[in-house]
Order: sequence, then structure tokens, then C-alpha cells
Amino acid sequence: MFRERKSSFSALLFVSLILSVTILLQGCGQPIKSSSVTSFPMQITDDLGRTVTIEEAPRRIVSLAPAITESLFALGLADKVVGVTNYCDYPAEAATKPKIGGFSTPNVELVVAAGPDLVLASTINANYVPQLENAGLTVVTVESLNLEEVLDNIRLIGRVSGAAEAADSLTADMRQRIDSITAQLSGLAEEQKPAVYFEIWPDPLTTGGSKSFVNSLITTAGGRNIAGDVARDWVNLSPEMVLARDPQVAILCHHGSSLQTVEEFKNRTGWGQVSAIRNNRIGLVSDENTVVRTGPRVIEGFEFIAKLVHPDLIK
Repeated sequence: MFRERKSSFSALLFVSLILSVTILLQGCGQPIKSSSVTSFPMQITDDLGRTVTIEEAPRRIVSLAPAITESLFALGLADKVVGVTNYCDYPAEAATKPKIGGFSTPNVELVVAAGPDLVLASTINANYVPQLENAGLTVVTVESLNLEEVLDNIRLIGRVSGAAEAADSLTADMRQRIDSITAQLSGLAEEQKPAVYFEIWPDPLTTGGSKSFVNSLITTAGGRNIAGDVARDWVNLSPEMVLARDPQVAILCHHGSSLQTVEEFKNRTGWGQVSAIRNNRIGLVSDENTVVRTGPRVIEGFEFIAKLVHPDLIK
């Protein structure tokens, strides 16, 4: 009896060992986009399709995008951030970090001078990546086109920066809030989805096309983007085009010199018959960065849009 049990145990142990080795070999050398892998060195695939090796947990990080900066601070990595763009202003502490140039025009010399062992960039910086790599820097690029990719990239930032646990916790909370909204919108028929006009700039009238992040927020919130048939990111529309598409919901996301009030929007010449104006379904985004920056705060922008598009369904 004892020999039989011992033999069975040995067989099970052998099978378990074989399976473990097989899994290890399958995973060896495979780049990850986001997973629970936290050991260094690690390989990841970034959003330019590049395989990047991070040799060790970074101690000095430069961010080339405001959304990336917000993610780093939300993950408790403020002390590691040694350079940000001129537009990185949230949280307030981010604005005190050394500046390395513009969002789309970083100063390579300043980035190198910051001495980072990791540079986190947007795909808009693609032309600068070879220069940074030639200077001996490790660069990872991320780009989020929808909410799912926001979660993926926050997790990726957490992995490569050594803050995987914080990233998992943050994205789990964001996931719960997203699921809460989408559950309340499940089963909507197409005719129940109102036409939405999202105005990012009033002159010329500028909105988001099908390739914009704004489009993904509108559609996930149960709306139909009136410019969703235009395969571009930002789109200029004529007043006649907006009036012809008669949006049922209007969202104003103005900033800088384009600031306008809801009343000024309502009083535009010839716009009186627009459904959104007639039915007073107009929302003014108080902080445009909650809908145009693809960082942790985007969940606030999503909830705002969802409540505006479906006030009768979102509790």
C-alpha cells in the first residue's frame, strides 16, 4: 500500500514538473503587452510594434506625454519621474518636474541630459525614438485608441516601471466603473442611441472622427457620433453639416481661447432647430483633459458622457 502511494505521488510530481518546464519554455523570450510578469529583465511589445527589453526596474523615468505622466503619478511613481513635457500639469506636482520640451516636439538633448533609464513616449514621438535609442536610452511607446487600450497601457506602464501591483489595483477600479456603465446600457437598440456632436473647437468647427478616442467614448456610452463615418481622428465640419445631422446631444469640450458658454452655443445663428438645443441636452466638460488625455482620469470623462447621453439609464 505504502509503495503504491509513493509510486503514485512520484508520478504526479514528475507530471507536474514536466508541465512547469513546458510552460516556462513556452513563455521564455515571448514579449508581453501586459500581464502579471514583473521580474526583470523583461521583454515587451510596444505600440509601435517594437520588442523592447527592460533590463532592470527603472530608477529615473522621463515621460513624453501628459497622459503617461498622469499614469505614473497615479501609480505612486512621482519620485522616479525626472522629466516631463511642457504640457504635463496634472497633478500639480507634475508641473514642478524638469521640462524636456513639447508633447510632439521633445528636446532630445534635454531628455538625454535627464539621465533616464526609461523613456515612456506616445506614438506621436515615433520620429524621435531612433534618436533616443541611438543615445543609449530605453524607450517604450504607448497609444490608446479606446478604453480597453487605456487599461492595457496603464498595466504596461506599471509592469515596465516596477509598479505592477499598483497598476492592477488602479485598472481594476477603472474596470469596475466601466462595467457598471456598460451593464446599464446593455441591449440598447440602434434607434435608442442618440446622435452626439462633440465639439472640441468652435472655429472652425472641430470634432472627432471614427479614429479618435472621443469616438470610442461616445459609442461605448451608447451614443452615435455624428462624425463617426469619417475615417480620421479630428474632423472639421461646416455649420450646415452639423445642422443636417441634427445631433440630439451636444458636448462642448472647449479650451484656451475657444472657451464658450452653453448659452453662447444655444444662441448661434440658425442653430435654434438643432434637437440638442431644443431639448436642452448640452453638456460642458469642465476639464477637457478628462476626455482627451488617455490616462486614469478618463474614467471621469466617460461617466460624464454616459450620464449626458443616457440620463434615464445611468444611475
